[in-house]
Amino acid sequence: MLKKQICTPNPAMRIKNIFQYLCHLNLGTTTMKLRYLAVLTFGICTISGLRAQEKSNLIKLNLWPLAVGNISLEYERPINEHLSINGTVSYRPNASLPFKSLWESAFDDDNNILGEAKLGAFSITPEVRFYLGRKEALKGFYVAPFVKYANYNVDTKITVDESNYHREVPISGTLNAFTAGVAVGSQWRLGQDIYLDWRIIGPNYGFNHGTFDGKTPLNADEQREVKKQLDEFDSKILNIKKEVNAEGVTISTSGPFAGIRTALSLGYRF
Repeated sequence: MLKKQICTPNPAMRIKNIFQYLCHLNLGTTTMKLRYLAVLTFGICTISGLRAQEKSNLIKLNLWPLAVGNISLEYERPINEHLSINGTVSYRPNASLPFKSLWESAFDDDNNILGEAKLGAFSITPEVRFYLGRKEALKGFYVAPFVKYANYNVDTKITVDESNYHREVPISGTLNAFTAGVAVGSQWRLGQDIYLDWRIIGPNYGFNHGTFDGKTPLNADEQREVKKQLDEFDSKILNIKKEVNAEGVTISTSGPFAGIRTALSLGYRF
């Protein structure tokens, strides 16, 4: 009987039924009854709140970036059956450039300045997902507008080889990029709590700003050779400015920045 009284979905009716039930119990004074009511009501509300939050979290690991040493984790939470919020955090420790053929096609680098470069990266990408089907939350085809902040760390060097000496100018710095775009994809439930998320494509466009320094004293001959190498270094996707003086090298980037997001992620709902 008690279970039937307190399981009504209406919170106000639930508390009223509990109070009426307690009035028939021999708990001593009114104060004791009120204390018992308060404790029981708090417990029921707490359990109800936990049940409402049950399995409303989905954490995912993007499988594709693992091949190049990149760890990309996602968290998704439904707002209703057709709307959710999703966030992605990605990290790559400093390591050799991945997909070197792509870098070679994007840069004119006759002196192999990027040949021994190390690249590290961090990014964070919040997005809102609109599920277009009539399925349950977190399932089906979706459209997801997003914004992305990315930070790239690059370490490389310029080598000056002359007949009577060898000189290396280490260069390091960061590039920050802010972009926005729209992704499309589909998400499936593979098991009771296991999900597969395929972000098919997510083009994004924005701007970047980067600064790279090589603080190494250079004489006139060294400056001339370094400047020659940098004049032959250019990019098809970035605006690059280069400065060489007696204190070393400064390289800066600016202007438009574009990218494409894609993912194949395995998730667990809890």
